[in-house]
Amino acid sequence: MRRTTICRSSRVVWAVVVALPLAATLVAQDTTTAPAAQQDTGLAVPGGKHVVAAGETLWSISQQNFSDALLWPEIYRRNTSVIEDPHWIYPGEVLDLGGIATAPVTDTTQTVAQRDTTGPDTTGAADTTQLAAPPPEPEGPGTIFDRRANARQRVEDVLRAYAHQIYRPVRRGEFYSAGFLTEGEKLPWATVVGNTAKPSIPVLEHPPASNVATQFQELAILPPSQASYHIGDSLLVARLDRDINPWGSVVVPVGVARVTSLQQKQVLATIIMQFGRIRGGTVAMPLEPFKDPGEVRPADVDQGLQGHLIEMRDNHVLATAQQVVFLDKGRADGVALGDVFEAYRPASGEVGARSEEVRVQLLVAHTREHTSSAIIIGMSNPQLIPGMPVRLIKKMPS
Repeated sequence: MRRTTICRSSRVVWAVVVALPLAATLVAQDTTTAPAAQQDTGLAVPGGKHVVAAGETLWSISQQNFSDALLWPEIYRRNTSVIEDPHWIYPGEVLDLGGIATAPVTDTTQTVAQRDTTGPDTTGAADTTQLAAPPPEPEGPGTIFDRRANARQRVEDVLRAYAHQIYRPVRRGEFYSAGFLTEGEKLPWATVVGNTAKPSIPVLEHPPASNVATQFQELAILPPSQASYHIGDSLLVARLDRDINPWGSVVVPVGVARVTSLQQKQVLATIIMQFGRIRGGTVAMPLEPFKDPGEVRPADVDQGLQGHLIEMRDNHVLATAQQVVFLDKGRADGVALGDVFEAYRPASGEVGARSEEVRVQLLVAHTREHTSSAIIIGMSNPQLIPGMPVRLIKKMPS
């Protein structure tokens, strides 16, 4: 037995001696090919377009394309012209994912640059192995066993999102929901009959509210005579409020619907945006296209255009932020989306009276020929009086 043991030990030693050169060769080959493999998988910044599929969320899209679900705010801020609400994205929308880089990629690049400039020798194989990137995270939503971002990376992601916010003068939803004055024009209004689905539980209300519809439900609409609607057309659903002489009727949008079916006596449309209560008796008309002003900021102007405040869109005693007011200046006067006005109380000039008082700042969200609709974005005094003077303080580039 003892002799047999010695024989086996000799064979093991001989095998180890033979395998050492081969192992050294394999290690050298792995060291030389490591940077190439790393370059293919770890240092490329993701980009391109992404078409939203059914069931996807910004969280899952961020995890799938960047291996970091916490980068979804970057996708939302880059696609605010497509996404109105980050909680609602729809199949078929095309998202731009170019130019979004994760924090680990940036940190690794900075580390490599420091090593190349300060290290005494960066050409050896030993230095190359130190630059190995961490293993990539798996595609998909991930599991509890996947590598998670540490606390510092999460804080950096949040700070990066706040530091690189994209400025949007006017968003699509603000343009559609602002409302406007008809200016005495006869618009091609259609009549909304109501919801096509009957409720399972009867509503005890007089008159019955069975024709009330909400987002993604179907509306029945009676088009005006000689109207030509097509499948895919977008319609603004609104209610006609009071009349303001001589500016016409106040149009208060309550939603946006898209035509899905054409019938002999009616048109069926699906509600895709909702701003208020949609029910029978409201009206609809073809939607005015929204021209995105881009990401430019308005420039300060001195001695800007002078005008007056007509009225607030909704009857309120005191104004609040995000309310809409009407101004007596429009496209004919050069007013554009994104312009900023201020309403002020001029100085009376009497002895002992106060100086000029700026009460609100107004962002123009919708324009017509002679009037415009503006949103209150800043306020120092909530009392707005019809006829109060306004002046242009910031102008969008033409």
